[in-house]
Amino acid sequence: MTYSQRLSDGANLSDIIYLEHQIGTSKEELRIALEKQKTYKRELSELKSSTIGNASIDGSDEQVLMEKASQTKNLIETLSEQLEQLQETLTKLGD
Repeated sequence: MTYSQRLSDGANLSDIIYLEHQIGTSKEELRIALEKQKTYKRELSELKSSTIGNASIDGSDEQVLMEKASQTKNLIETLSEQLEQLQETLTKLGD
């Protein structure tokens, strides 16, 4: 049951609905970021394994993947914090 379905008397329904929407959006963005992170890690692993034994290794592809993975990790951390704050706010508002 969502908070809007068990709305307490003092809370504003539009605020609760907005927070629930923001939480849903953040969860979806986080899910997508986690999928991207898995993809980058897999691609990086494949790149490293395919270059083993080669005398000349082009580090630019590896560097690009590492940068994308790092940016995605930062995004995941930001989204996780945002989601936690939204859920705390919703909990306080719903009480």
